[in-house]
Amino acid sequence: MTDTQQPNTFYHSAPYKDVFDILYPQESYDGDIHKYRCKSCKLPTTDINGRLENHKPDCEYRLSRSAAPA
Repeated sequence: MTDTQQPNTFYHSAPYKDVFDILYPQESYDGDIHKYRCKSCKLPTTDINGRLENHKPDCEYRLSRSAAPA
């Protein structure tokens, strides 16, 4: 993708690109291929709901994203 091309997905369009954070590493539950959780804090994706603040306060991913410059 070049600099002039913009992703054409729901999550990349305003206002969602600034609201949803779904790029965290995920893993499936053992024996259930349709349920996922954060690989760092083990919370289900349905509890995280695309929000950084919904990860556990000590989640490695949350801490790394909170420390990253905007």
